[in-house]
Amino acid sequence: MFRTNFDSYSFEPTFGGHWLITGKKTALYASFEQSFFISPRHATVVEPGGGVNPGNVSFNNLRRIMVGVLAFPAQMRVEPFAGGGFAIMEALNIETSCATCAGPGDVATLQAAAEDAGTKAFFWWMGGIDIKQGRLALYGHYILTSAAASFLIQGTTHTIQGGLRYSLGSSKEGITDRQ
Repeated sequence: MFRTNFDSYSFEPTFGGHWLITGKKTALYASFEQSFFISPRHATVVEPGGGVNPGNVSFNNLRRIMVGVLAFPAQMRVEPFAGGGFAIMEALNIETSCATCAGPGDVATLQAAAEDAGTKAFFWWMGGIDIKQGRLALYGHYILTSAAASFLIQGTTHTIQGGLRYSLGSSKEGITDRQ
């Protein structure tokens, strides 16, 4: 869930994957997500001549790459977790329309300003729960990302995700493990 300085809150479908490298009570988390918008979202960027044309920037996809650390304090079948890290979010397919541009140079300047406002770095925090059955886990979590100045998306973003995880094996080898 997010909003821009032109559009109200938007809920868009997101697909992706993540890699969770677990230890005993902590894990490294890396993920890649892609949102496919149902319809383009709009934002407003001040035009080179100082004019303001509301909704003059549109984009129709959003990509997020995240890395961080999660803590799993309870080693049980139903296991809560929480953590945080860093993310890079990128608005894709950015297009501009310039009502007050005097020429191609102004159009290019507005496009460059919109593309600069289309990618930013953020902090994120996550909380969730795992329900484990052998190597399979059903999970659900909530992600909150911080706000960034001069980004096409205004304020914090909120994400609720869920799915299935499958453990490919242990991340540690014991001294007595046979190779």
